[in-house]
Amino acid sequence: MRFVFGFLYTFLFLSFVITGLFVVFHLLRYSLNRKVALFGTLLFMSVLGILLFTNALLFFSLPLEEMLPLQSSF
Repeated sequence: MRFVFGFLYTFLFLSFVITGLFVVFHLLRYSLNRKVALFGTLLFMSVLGILLFTNALLFFSLPLEEMLPLQSSF
């Protein structure tokens, strides 16, 4: 069961990263002012990095063995 949750979290984490890259692309591509685009991109990437890092730390600190039963009841 831990493998399933790890796989699902990996899929979710990668979707967050891909979405972040999508936002960065549009910030850089469609901004009118290049200086503001770079500042906004750096700000977005730093906040995204902090949030993804804390999210991963919190997920890996979950006691999945205690929360999930070892055997199914059906």
